[in-house]
Amino acid sequence: MIPDFRDDGYLPEGLHLATEAETTFRFGSGTPRRRRLILRLRRWLELSRLTHARRFLVDGSFVTAKQEPGDIDAVVLLAGDFEQQIADGLDAALELEEMLLTRRPEEIFAAEDTRDWNDWVEFFSRTREADGRRKGLLEVHL
Repeated sequence: MIPDFRDDGYLPEGLHLATEAETTFRFGSGTPRRRRLILRLRRWLELSRLTHARRFLVDGSFVTAKQEPGDIDAVVLLAGDFEQQIADGLDAALELEEMLLTRRPEEIFAAEDTRDWNDWVEFFSRTREADGRRKGLLEVHL
C-alpha cells in the first residue's frame, strides 16, 4: 500500500512497493497532466514486462502531492539478457533501447545491475531542495 504524503508533499522515506493499478489510481488521475503522464508510465511498464526487466522505480514530481507534476522519473533494472534481446530484434527491447539511448522521453533511465540500481535509488532518494532531505520512492511490481 502506498503511504500518505508527509507534510512537505513527499512520500515518507523508503522504497514503497505498489502494483500498476495502485499507482494508476493514486497518481494517474485528478488532472489532465496526470492522466497524460500515467499513459507514458504504463507504456514503460509494458515494455519492461515484455523484456523481463527485474525492477522498476518511479520518482519525480509525479509521486508527490503536486497537482500539476512536471515529470515522471523512472529507472528500469534491465534483464540480464537485454543486449541479446536487442541483437535478436525483439521489438519491445528495441523500443526501450531507443528511449534510453536518445533520452526521449528524457525521464527514463536504465540500471544494468544491482549496483546501478542502488546508485539510482540513492540519487532519487534526495530532494532538490537546499537541505537535500530524504524522501520516499515507488517501486512498481513488474
